[in-house]
Amino acid sequence: MDFSWLIDTPIAHRGLWDETYPENSLGAYEKAIEKGFNIEIDVHLLADGEFAVFHDNGTARMCGKKAKVSSLTAADLKNFKLKGTEYYIPTLKEFLDLVDGKVGLLIEMKDTTNRKGASEKLYEYLKDYKGKYAIQSFFLPVLKWWRDNTTDIPVGVLATGVLNDWQLPFFKKKVKPDFYAFDIIFLPFPFVMNQQKKGVKLLSWTIKTDERLAKAKKVGVDNVIFDHIRIDSYSKE
Repeated sequence: MDFSWLIDTPIAHRGLWDETYPENSLGAYEKAIEKGFNIEIDVHLLADGEFAVFHDNGTARMCGKKAKVSSLTAADLKNFKLKGTEYYIPTLKEFLDLVDGKVGLLIEMKDTTNRKGASEKLYEYLKDYKGKYAIQSFFLPVLKWWRDNTTDIPVGVLATGVLNDWQLPFFKKKVKPDFYAFDIIFLPFPFVMNQQKKGVKLLSWTIKTDERLAKAKKVGVDNVIFDHIRIDSYSKE
């Protein structure tokens, strides 16, 4: 499986966002596309079987009013404006129509248990999409479905340092990930560094400062997932 695209180009975390173009907005995604960055997104299965592109489980932080994202429908999303702008929570269809294969996508599934067959539904949703994408998640049922049921989609374990010693080896055994996406705060982390030496790719999040970028280079991660700072390219030292 060739997923060099995921390594060769930095990954804009929730788009290339700022005060004008909020995170998760089509404006932030458009800016990332203009710069040629890969894009990291989060998806939620909605009540009507569609998908929202949004990070939080609830809408309060970004939209100023409370709702559980999974309880909404695609039609509801237009009523949830992002940080007081004209941008609303986009559907996955709106997002894919915008990207149209121009850059690669790193898709985090927010579902914890593959509720209501979310992975199957997402795969069906994406099967005719012509662009490149990879799947990542913190959650084993999601990762295992993608590993067991697909052969051409890169699958990665999303992780942080607050894991028990047995968890990452267990995930490795069950998923055989193509990459790890690991919290920069906890790197270097012995298990994932050892896996990188064996050829498993290592991404790191979230690169928000020059200090974190310097640490990523010093540690030697293969690529970075970034926001707040502006970078043109990335190569490990």
